[in-house]
Amino acid sequence: MLTGGVGAGLLAALSFGAGDFAGAVASRRAGALAVVAGAHSIGLVALLAAVAWFAPPIPGLGSIAVGLLAGVAGAAGLAALYRGMALGTMGLVTALSGVGSLAIPLAVGALVGAPIGPLQLLGVGCAAAAGVAASGASRTELGRQALLLAAAAAVSFGAWYVLIDIAASGADALWALVFSRAASAGLTAAFAIGRVRRDRFPLRIVAAAGLLDVGGNAFYVLSLDLLPIGLAAALTGLYPIVTMLLARVLLGERLPRLGQVGVALALVGILLISLG
Repeated sequence: MLTGGVGAGLLAALSFGAGDFAGAVASRRAGALAVVAGAHSIGLVALLAAVAWFAPPIPGLGSIAVGLLAGVAGAAGLAALYRGMALGTMGLVTALSGVGSLAIPLAVGALVGAPIGPLQLLGVGCAAAAGVAASGASRTELGRQALLLAAAAAVSFGAWYVLIDIAASGADALWALVFSRAASAGLTAAFAIGRVRRDRFPLRIVAAAGLLDVGGNAFYVLSLDLLPIGLAAALTGLYPIVTMLLARVLLGERLPRLGQVGVALALVGILLISLG
């Protein structure tokens, strides 16, 4: 069970990290709100197709409401993240948001008494330290606006982790994702009206961002079935490492020495969480 949960958490990190990279690249051309609206609309179509295929039972109003709130938090977080990455160094902005987003689900998990073994706790610490190391050299390279956007993304993503867990525990997880994505797609589309220029809208990149983000959502929810929320969020929170590496390989962004330390700490954290 634990091994499967770790695997799902890592796949969530890979999917979120690649999706954020694609979304940030697209945002530099078309703007953050337009990209989030397009990506989440495409993701919603994919989720609705999954609902039609699997036909899960319709949830109650409580689960629907929490799922919608999760979507608002997710939309705010992604818009802030994409805008921040468009303004600053991509890998470093996402590292700041990623390490910050771990605090909320870890605190909630501790409050509800979720069991965490000593090795797993140490692994969570390594995961958080990985994000800190990756972002430590960035504070002088980022402007105040990018830092504020990274902080806003961290709080919003942390809230999404918790809210989607509550929505999924009260109903079928697929419906939780559908209502989350419906809220985020509708909200961002309303704000993006009149801001989309077709000649500058990179549809293929936006579609990739949307599908990868849905994949990250699905793998995270799957990991919640097998791991405490704090551990699932810690593994998923490693996604900035993926974004940083993609930015380095595909865009030539320099990976600082502390970023290299972050990658090593992330791998140690994964090992400790798996062994614990």
